[in-house]
Formats: sequence, C-alpha cells, structure tokens
Amino acid sequence: MTSSTGVIYVIPQDKVGLMPNSHPIHFKLLFDKQSKKVLGAQAVGKGMDGTIENLKNLELAYSPMHGTAKDVVNVAGFAVENILNGDLEQVPVSKVRELVEADAYIIDVGEANEYEAEHLKGSHNIPLSELRNRMDEISQDIPVYLHCRTGQCSYNAVRILKNNGFGNVINISGSYLSLQNITSIKCQALCRQNIYRVLFIF
Repeated sequence: MTSSTGVIYVIPQDKVGLMPNSHPIHFKLLFDKQSKKVLGAQAVGKGMDGTIENLKNLELAYSPMHGTAKDVVNVAGFAVENILNGDLEQVPVSKVRELVEADAYIIDVGEANEYEAEHLKGSHNIPLSELRNRMDEISQDIPVYLHCRTGQCSYNAVRILKNNGFGNVINISGSYLSLQNITSIKCQALCRQNIYRVLFIF
C-alpha cells in the first residue's frame, strides 16, 4: 500500500442484535486519503455461509443509473459455477507473463481494430465474430488460451470451441483490462520497467 492509502476495520453485527443468530462481521475497507475513493473491501463473519447458488440468484435492485439487470456479484456466481461444473477452465491474468515467455498459443478474440491498437506479444487474432468460420486455423493438439479486453468475449469463444469439439481451450480470467491495472500498479510500486514493453505491441 502507498502512503496515501488508508485502511479501516469495523465489526458491526450482520443482523439487529435482538435477532437470533446475530454475529459480528469483520469488515476491512481500503481507500485513498486524497481522493476519498474506495479502493477495495473484504468481509468475513460466522453468518456469511452463502453458497455460489445463493450468489448467482441474489436479488438486487435493478436501476440503469446504479446497477445492471445482472449485477457483478451475480456474474461472479455464474462464472464460479461454470468452473465448479467443469464447463470452464481458466488461468488467472497473473500467469500471462509466463504464458507469453513460454510462447503459449494465445488467441485474442477482439476485433481487428482492437488488436491493431494493442495486443499481447505473439498472440494471434481471430475475432469472436469470425471464430465459427475460422476454427480450422486452431490446433486441437496443444493448449489454446483465449484472451480479450474484459474476459467476456473470450469466455464466449471458449464455449463456442468446446461446443465444437475442442477440449483444451482455456480462458484468461480478467484479460486485458486487469493486466493493464496489475502491471501498472506493480511498476509504480517496484519502479520496474513497464512490462507493457515486453508483453504488448502498441
């Protein structure tokens, strides 16, 4: 954490104290002291015994101004369920550097203009919109890693390939936006050379 990062711990109850089975929640909040922006949060407590099914079915208020029809917590629940059911295999974005350095076969499923603007070094561009017509370009004998800007298109690409008989296809979780954030923070913190110059071609 930087000197401008603040942290607080609060331990409220998860229900009104008069209710049965009321338990404390240990809540940690990270924030920026200067901008007052929330940076992240963690919570744990005895009463937090929800399952992935609870998460994906969680009913949250829908308002275009404040939330989508499927909130991010619902999407996270669906994603975890796919992994637990064996419908999706993925690697974390933190593994991208070693994949690139090992010359892993990475397909960027972004559109051609997105790929031209910036992409992982050594990756191949097969846009999601063209994938069904270009599957013969993809080997089924080696692991194939799917990549895009947010992970949504690459997830869809994994599903398309699996439904067409491809077995060893792996999504890069988090993808491009997460990689940009992670590498930028690491470089600022460690004063290292920005690995965009290693991993990305602009």
